[in-house]
Amino acid sequence: MAKKKEELNLPANAEVLEGCDFCMQFDYDDPHVIGASENSDGVMEIVLKSYMDVGITFLCPTTGKKLRLFARPLSDKGRQILEMQEEQNNQP
Repeated sequence: MAKKKEELNLPANAEVLEGCDFCMQFDYDDPHVIGASENSDGVMEIVLKSYMDVGITFLCPTTGKKLRLFARPLSDKGRQILEMQEEQNNQP
């Protein structure tokens, strides 16, 4: 199978930032800066591989709230997402 061309998922009117904070936010609490870039070439990537018990946890230093990103076995909800993505990819 040919490798799919990587595309950015950006809004049509996305503004390029000349310097930025990379932030995380729990609910509607104040954002927490977790990285920064001085120019428009800045990138922050989080890659999770499809292995059991692989993930990352962010802990809010102020409230103690946790944000977990993790992999788990494919569920019915995951299958629905895959089906929707396939439908979108097959549209002209």
